[in-house]
Formats: sequence, C-alpha cells, structure tokens
Amino acid sequence: MSRTLASIASLIAVCAAAPAAAQTVWTSAPTAAEMAAAYPAKAKAAGIGGGVELMCSAGRSGMMTDCDVMAESPRGYGFGSAARKLAQQSLRAAGLAKDAEVRIPITFAPDLAKGGTMTVKTPTWAALPSVTDLQTAVPKTEGGPNDIRVTLVCDVQAGGSLSGCAVDREEPAGQGFGQAVLALAPKFKVELMSAEGMPTVGAKVRVPVRFDLKPVQQAAK
Repeated sequence: MSRTLASIASLIAVCAAAPAAAQTVWTSAPTAAEMAAAYPAKAKAAGIGGGVELMCSAGRSGMMTDCDVMAESPRGYGFGSAARKLAQQSLRAAGLAKDAEVRIPITFAPDLAKGGTMTVKTPTWAALPSVTDLQTAVPKTEGGPNDIRVTLVCDVQAGGSLSGCAVDREEPAGQGFGQAVLALAPKFKVELMSAEGMPTVGAKVRVPVRFDLKPVQQAAK
C-alpha cells in the first residue's frame, strides 16, 4: 500500500519559528564571531550570558541609529553598551521608513564567553522544503512507521544557508529517514538574526522535522 505525507502544516510549524507579523527583515547583521569579539570583558571573565532590548531609529540605508537600551539583564556587565555598538555598526534592515522605531532584542550566549560555538535556539526560517520535496524524499515502505522525527545540526553560512549538516536524532532509526531529511538540507535557509536576537551566521542551528505518514486512503478521509 502506498503512503503519502499528511499534516504538512504541522511539520512546518514544528520546523519553523513563526515570524511575527511586524518582523524586521535584516539585510546585514553581525556574525557569531563579531558578537564574540564584542562580548563585554567583565561578562566574558565571569562566563555569563546576557540579554538586551534596544529601541533604535532606522536611517536612510536601513542602518540602525540612536539606539537606546530599554532593558538589560544582568546589569553591570556591559551588555547594554556592547549591544548598542553591535546594532549601530552591523544591523541593516529592508523596507523601513526613515526614522521608524525598531525594537531589537540582542542575546549574548554564554557559549561565546567560554570560547565555544553558539547554537541558535529559535531560528526564523527564510526558506523551507516544499511539500513536493518532502513527498519525494521520504522513504515509502509498506507497513512502515507513521510518526517520524528527525533533527539535524548544521552550520550557518553567509546569507543564512546551511552546511556541514549531520543527523543528531532519528526516530525510528535505521530506516533512511535521517538521510532523507539530510538530503533536503540545502532547501533550508535561516534569517540573519534569530527570534531571540542571536546572530545566525557562524553559529550552529538545530533543524527539527516531524511528520506523519499515512496510507493514501486514510489521508484522504
């Protein structure tokens, strides 16, 4: 009995951090290496991370100007000034009117303070595989499993494309689902900043994929 992919919408919902209605589209952003270089010395010595919320104005070319620190945690480690400098030097946005106010979260991951590789927790996806891509890639075996879960871990390259992907989780294992999703890695692309304000380029990202396989007759009901 042949099978088809069902509940594709739920796969996309699991895979992607849904962008907010007024999400800013960044055309330029700091890399993970640039954030590591800007990490406040006091916080780096203590090995702690931090978060900042900025309010900036958009310039003519989409650059961020006149950034004010609206919130900073923890205080006293220099995260606010470091975030403001990063935003004004590296962030550029598309489609903003001049002098428009932009609220920007910036997160400093403690992994960077320790000299490690940062893993982005909530990437915003700029591109995803299509339904046809998924239907073509998934192994189709009679009597096979219905609930499939695969997680990839990938490096983010310039522009948000993924490379160096490896299968971190595959359930059920050994039936080709991990390799099937791995083959689709070039179809995924992330935005330059994550939902929580972490640079994606130069970081790692987890790509969780879950979908249900049902017999054609069942899926049609």
